[in-house]
Amino acid sequence: MKDIGKKISVMPIHAFIMCFAALFSFVSIFIPMFDVVVQYKHLKMYSLLTMLTDPTLETTLMRGNAVKLDFLSFGVWMFIIAIVASVAAVTLSLSYQLFTDNAKKKRIGCLITMGLFIVRLASHIYTASHFITDDMLKANEMTSERLYAAQTFMGNALVLTLFVGIIASLYGALGLKMNFKLFAYPYILWIIVFTVLPLLLILFRAFFKSTGSGYEFTTAGFDVLFANKTVTATFYGQKLVLQEYFSVFLRSLDYAVWTTIGCLVIAYPLAYILARRARSLHSSGSRLLLLFVLPMWMNTMLRTYAWRAFFSETGVLNTFLTSTNIINEPILFLKNEFLADLITKLVMTNDFLPYMILPIYSVLIKIEPSLLEASYDLGAGKIQTFLKVTLPLSMPGVISGIQMVFMPSLTFYMIPDIITEGSKTTVGNTIQSFVLNESSTLNQAGNVLSLMLLIFVLITMGILRNSDKEAEGGGMMTI
Repeated sequence: MKDIGKKISVMPIHAFIMCFAALFSFVSIFIPMFDVVVQYKHLKMYSLLTMLTDPTLETTLMRGNAVKLDFLSFGVWMFIIAIVASVAAVTLSLSYQLFTDNAKKKRIGCLITMGLFIVRLASHIYTASHFITDDMLKANEMTSERLYAAQTFMGNALVLTLFVGIIASLYGALGLKMNFKLFAYPYILWIIVFTVLPLLLILFRAFFKSTGSGYEFTTAGFDVLFANKTVTATFYGQKLVLQEYFSVFLRSLDYAVWTTIGCLVIAYPLAYILARRARSLHSSGSRLLLLFVLPMWMNTMLRTYAWRAFFSETGVLNTFLTSTNIINEPILFLKNEFLADLITKLVMTNDFLPYMILPIYSVLIKIEPSLLEASYDLGAGKIQTFLKVTLPLSMPGVISGIQMVFMPSLTFYMIPDIITEGSKTTVGNTIQSFVLNESSTLNQAGNVLSLMLLIFVLITMGILRNSDKEAEGGGMMTI
């Protein structure tokens, strides 16, 4: 027993995962995995064992039609395959890891166990897809929408466990050693597939358009954006004649700048107060911080429509003002250009506020109290300590917060679109209309605009990073 205990203590992580997956595969035979639904009602849950012990299901529908099902013949084969694969997997995963010291035999055991996991997974998927057959539907005069078997939560858990077990077995079969750097590979793959490749596609589509038989180089998209077409735009009460798409970019930039400034003005004092309170309570976190994070759990569109309802002609604010006789007639907040613009920036600030609070708070909470005490001991007051110690040390969080707010708010178009009812066009609106247009030239213009916006964002990020050269060592949340 002592030898087994020592071997268990030195078992690699992938071996533990294999053993757990094998044991769960065996136990799952006795756990209900399939839920039979008849006429939109969940009637009975089945495991592989109950398919043998209680294989029949009979019920009478409201119209008098009887439904009769028998899973015995199908259940016997699935039970045999599952029990053999599961028992063999449990035996091999334990025996090769605990009773064999030969590395080659362990690798062979992992390879065989992986095959058993694949067989068990395939049998489970086959059982789920063939639980209700076409013959059963015809015999009971039912459709697949009225009679079917749904996989339960435990069935989903089994699929996930077996999939992880297959990966762990393959890991052991290849003789790899656990290295935490391996956990970065899925993230790198994610970045390549969902970030690098889309950016390369945008770059390609910005200079090439489809001709039906292939692609040809063209700058038609640039011609659309830089066409000599002017519009009259109103900014802060001043009417300006600007190039059409430059005015769109300028409006988006205006929203982004004021949203960032508003978030910073509100977030820094809040984060500072929360950090001081957490430090005084000798806590590494603050429950009050949850109050500012909770709105993020609600859909952004719902929050925006709630703000719109609040400021509408018959909304909460107008109702309150008229009922208290402060005003005689409702104020058209969303129809007034200046007020609608102000409300849009207010709603965007409210929406992005948590993204500014979190990085600033995460940096402030890590500032050593001894540094502040040393400043006081050297004769500095509270204001001097804040300006000379706290503020410089919190700059990494501030820079990170600016990045997390400014970049998304620059292209965010849903809030302005809802609040102004589509009367204000932003960069996001423009890109969407271009990309969804059937014209290949306008499609290319959308990709060109996306590319130009990306270049602007990269330049902005470079400026922000250069403004704080010590940001990399500040433990900030970076993008």
